[in-house]
Order: sequence, then structure tokens, then C-alpha cells
Amino acid sequence: MARAHQGAGTGTGTGTGTGTGYADSVEAARHPRDPILDDVDREIIDQLRVDGRRSFAEIGRRIGFSEPTIRQRYNRLVSLGVIYVAGMYDETKIGGIAAHVGIRVAEVPVARVAEQLADHPQIKYVACTLGYYDIILDVVAPDAQALGKIVLQDLRRIRGISDLETLTVLEVRKDTYLWQGFREPSPLAQLGD
Repeated sequence: MARAHQGAGTGTGTGTGTGTGYADSVEAARHPRDPILDDVDREIIDQLRVDGRRSFAEIGRRIGFSEPTIRQRYNRLVSLGVIYVAGMYDETKIGGIAAHVGIRVAEVPVARVAEQLADHPQIKYVACTLGYYDIILDVVAPDAQALGKIVLQDLRRIRGISDLETLTVLEVRKDTYLWQGFREPSPLAQLGD
């Protein structure tokens, strides 16, 4: 499957300001003060969220751009770390155990603890958060004994973890990346208001 993007305003059009060049059409689609994504980027991401295997040609047909343009834009989004495409699976359906872990940190910077957690091979997701927990993890393990080792030994050895709560996943009822509000301007764009 192929997909793409060249940065907004750096396309192959004339960019004369007459409204006829690629750069002009991209600039017109950009959200005010949104330095990374424009409406075309968002449409490409929407298409991939629905079907991550959709071809660049099919995406282009659906949103009105050529396959090479989609390929360039996709490559740009990947190189910026805005998107990545990965096969997702449900650990509980293949015999393993999945858990969410909430962690409270004390006496050391949260980022330092998060870096150590990110190095653990069975921790698949690490997010620093606001609220009751400082860090949220997603952990996968082949069985309850392995999960217990991760939580009771590996995590407890990390300096700064003052409290943790493990929520073991029994069954996944919904796991989707289709959500409302994606097409709204980024929160960064609204900071200047």
C-alpha cells in the first residue's frame, strides 16, 4: 500500500498567489496557525483510520488528489511522526493478558520514570498524564504469572513510582481510532486566540 505528502506550501504548483497553483490550494486548506496539518492531511488520515490498507490511488480518488500527491503527503506525515501504520491485535484473543496500569510518581521527574518504563519490552504504551495518575501504561504478557512479575517486580524496582493500580483487561468491546472532533483545528492552533 502506498500513501504520501509533501509539506503545505512546498508543492509543485506555481504558488503565484493567483489561486491556480498547488501551493495556493494547500495554503487555502490549512487551518489558521496549525503548523503541521492542513485539511488535505486530515482527509488522508481519515481515510487511513477507516482502512489502513487503502491504496494511495484509492485515497486520491476519494478526496480528489493524484496518487503521487497522496504518496508525498503520507511520506511527510510519517517522517514527522504524525502517523504510522501498524497491525493491531487483541492480546486477550490470542491467549495473553493485557492490562492498563496507572502510576503515581513522587520525588523524581515524571519524564525520568516514563523513559525507564518505555524501555520495557512488554509495555506497549506509555503516556504522561494530568489527573490522579502521572503515567498510564498498556502492558501485555503471555499469562498471569508474567503480568505479576512485570507489576510486582519490574515496575516496583523503578525509583519514583510511589503507587500503582493495575486494571486487567477481560475482554475488549471497542478499539477504534475513529472519533469525532479529529477534523477540528489542533489545540495548538487555538492557543493564539
